[in-house]
Amino acid sequence: MIRSLLSSILVILLFSASFAGRTVQFTLKNGMVVILKENHAAPLVAGIVYVRAGSKFEDETNNGFTHFLEHLLFNGTGKRDRLAINEGVKDIGGYINAFTRKDLTAYLFVVPSRHAESALDLQSDQLFNSILPETEFPKERNIVIEEIRKDYDNPAYRAEMYFDSLIYRGTSFARPVLGPIDVIATIPRDTVLRYYRNHYRPNNMIGLFIGDFSIEEFSGLIDKYYGSVSAGPVPLYKPIPVRPPYGDTVHIRRAPTKNTHVHMVFPAPHFRDPDYYAYDMMARLLDSGESSPLYKALTDRSQPLVNEMSVYLETDQDFSLLHFDAVAAGPQYVDQIVSLVNRVFADIAQFGVDQGRLKRAVVRVKTENIYQEERLHYYGMLVASKIVNCGYAFLQDYIRNLSQVKADDVRRVAGKIAAEREYLAMAVIPEKGEDD
Repeated sequence: MIRSLLSSILVILLFSASFAGRTVQFTLKNGMVVILKENHAAPLVAGIVYVRAGSKFEDETNNGFTHFLEHLLFNGTGKRDRLAINEGVKDIGGYINAFTRKDLTAYLFVVPSRHAESALDLQSDQLFNSILPETEFPKERNIVIEEIRKDYDNPAYRAEMYFDSLIYRGTSFARPVLGPIDVIATIPRDTVLRYYRNHYRPNNMIGLFIGDFSIEEFSGLIDKYYGSVSAGPVPLYKPIPVRPPYGDTVHIRRAPTKNTHVHMVFPAPHFRDPDYYAYDMMARLLDSGESSPLYKALTDRSQPLVNEMSVYLETDQDFSLLHFDAVAAGPQYVDQIVSLVNRVFADIAQFGVDQGRLKRAVVRVKTENIYQEERLHYYGMLVASKIVNCGYAFLQDYIRNLSQVKADDVRRVAGKIAAEREYLAMAVIPEKGEDD
């Protein structure tokens, strides 16, 4: 069974390698960083441009500007109206979209490779020449305000906002990506236009282009459509240190929800710290489904303590945090869950953390990367934050660095977490009278 599985994985790796081509990174004269990845598995090309603009770069007066601007950039340029942007890509069999996060905004397309130049022309025009028509503001305001209301009607989102308010207390990370309704409802065009001109400079962007093309030919098109735009001054980035209020107290908020949400965060090393990969591997082992020692500890009983859980390592350019997130079986289990999570770190050596399990984790990472790369723009979405925060070299070396983690490294960092007992525990539970 194991031999058959490894043979299948080898076939996948070889099959992928036969279609995957070269990867190069270079910087245009205007400062825009460009990554080109050949992938000849299908006659498609995807382009994802990341702008260093997100809610972490905002303040109380302009919270929500970045996401609102993302919407506005689909409404016209000097030579294309809204229909030409949105329907033009569809007319050539393509797809166009965008998304905003705390640390970035991304604009993407997927088109048949024969139409790649048309898509580059459109995307660069959208990024650098949008006119933000005043006539489109009422429509986009209503759309974004409805998004905000919809999110606030979601108990899971409200729980996330509460957790963020504690984890990132006193920093811009605590602010929501969508912003408050009163800011969106009153935002003037000239202020948004100034924000657009300040942030949407080529030297504030990274472009990832992946698909069925020749690097030599495609790099010329990139220079033609993106390299002709002049660089400009961009806002000075100031590091954002995040220090959650660690302690033994479990912070609890009651809310109109039927589920109990539990969240814990632990300090983790910066991505340049050698121990970063040991923490990453530990997070992957704890998030490995039914084989996870943490999942077993929380569910291997007549009454499971959680209905679902996840463990992940958050990586920013300024900090890292180890997260545990769960939907509990009931509010009465919150303290027990927190206690068990801490106990698993202390007892991790008893859960069979050996080199074989680490190798299997690396294989999973490799195959997941292969699957995602074949989906082109999904890969660009998956690696967005790592490219912007850590650089593409981090991704290139990631699997090699993860492969060097030893079982003793995982046991050592787990023991460090257990010994230091620095954590922030939070829960959102149903209001009195609510059932789970």
